[in-house]
Amino acid sequence: MKHREKWEGAFWSVHQCGEWLLRLEVAHLLWIGGTLLGGVVLGVFPATAAMHEVLGGQGPGGNRDDRGLAAAFWYAYRRYFWRSQLLGYALLLSGVVLWGDLIFFLGLGTKWSLVCAALLAGISLLHTAICCHAFALLVRLDRGFWAGIRQSFWSVAAFPLHAMVTVGGVFLCVGVMLVLPALPILLGASALVWWMAVRTVRLLEKCERKATTQQLRGETYAV
Repeated sequence: MKHREKWEGAFWSVHQCGEWLLRLEVAHLLWIGGTLLGGVVLGVFPATAAMHEVLGGQGPGGNRDDRGLAAAFWYAYRRYFWRSQLLGYALLLSGVVLWGDLIFFLGLGTKWSLVCAALLAGISLLHTAICCHAFALLVRLDRGFWAGIRQSFWSVAAFPLHAMVTVGGVFLCVGVMLVLPALPILLGASALVWWMAVRTVRLLEKCERKATTQQLRGETYAV
């Protein structure tokens, strides 16, 4: 009887994992459709925000939206359309400026230019970490553009190690996809978004625990 229960539990876990992978695949196809719908330029960022909404950092066996995956995706696509445009292009523009400045100072080759390049490299790493969490925070907190930017910055600054693990995971996922060319076709953006969404959920939990601890310490000190 115990062996039967173990086998049933194993098969159920495999079933949940398969369902979760199918959900990632469908979300990826919806992301492609949403991106093309906006002509790429106006579609990629709302589609990314909508994917964060439907995946929501869930793993195998997580909760499912009662509206269905496609309905939830297109609802979020419309809801976050303009906010995601502002957020996405602000991050893209700032990233291009940082990259251009970094290349410029590296090209000078002087001592002070290398110091400036090292400083810009650190800022660029922070910028990358903010990019990895910004869309997930925009969706989960449902705030305005500037509020989302501030929340992303302070959350990443409060837990830099967590943010660096997130960035490392993104680069690892990209590396695996480059080695296995079929993965970008099957999962692509959904795998990256799922990882960033999961890490953002953990980041928010850490921020809440930190805020609660500080509040309790303040109350204890007051007493």
